[in-house]
Amino acid sequence: MKFRLLFVIWSMCTLVYAQQLTLVETFVSSTPIDTWTIDGQNNLLVVSENNIQKKAINGERRFNQTFKSLGNIQSISPINSMKILLFSDVQQSLAIVDNTLSQQGDIIDLSDLGFSNVVFICASNRPNLIWVFDQFRSSLNLVDFQKSQILQSIQNVETTGNSILEMKEYQDHLYVLFSDGMMNRYDFLLNFSGTYALENCQQFGFWNQQIVCLDANTTALRFVPVNMRASQRNPDLQIESPITSFNIQGNLLGIQNGSIISLFMIK
Repeated sequence: MKFRLLFVIWSMCTLVYAQQLTLVETFVSSTPIDTWTIDGQNNLLVVSENNIQKKAINGERRFNQTFKSLGNIQSISPINSMKILLFSDVQQSLAIVDNTLSQQGDIIDLSDLGFSNVVFICASNRPNLIWVFDQFRSSLNLVDFQKSQILQSIQNVETTGNSILEMKEYQDHLYVLFSDGMMNRYDFLLNFSGTYALENCQQFGFWNQQIVCLDANTTALRFVPVNMRASQRNPDLQIESPITSFNIQGNLLGIQNGSIISLFMIK
């Protein structure tokens, strides 16, 4: 078993463009990983059901917290060094925790805002605002969660047979990826500002003015310029093992393969 684990870790580090990446750390979870992310202070946050582990990357400081009242946590969204949002789609609720994973204030019931079936949220760089997608009304919303107020909303975002896979904010724009490989871009007031054809993209992130795509059934990360008029893009990054998911924060790239998360510095 130990040999197999070491072999998988070694495979994660074998890259066609190895000169671009330097392995920083490998994290092995003892429980199945539901979701995970990297925050702006170079901490790894890993969620298993209603438990969160927070670990300084390439460091020893750790925090561990369980949120039984929140139920299973679908996503974790760091807003800044002192504020992290936890979203439970089953409970249709949000919790705010600080940098030690201690809950701040009461759990927010999203039905109080008039939402019926929120399936995605993501953080904004504006500290009190988040983006919310309510599938029941097929609406994208900009929400002030401290004032419990919807600031902007657009309807009928999904079309028949074409659902949202993921959404993220980057440089004051919201990017929304659909199951047909198309991505819409909206400005900070939810005005439509462009579209991208990303073909088989299933997950995405951002690095150095590039959209980073993980295509279906591949072991490569593909780069597409954020500026749609740009003629140059980075070459694909090939990885010698399956990729469950990935996250990019600054120059840190995390690649998940099952219970293993390998963290690299991008050069």
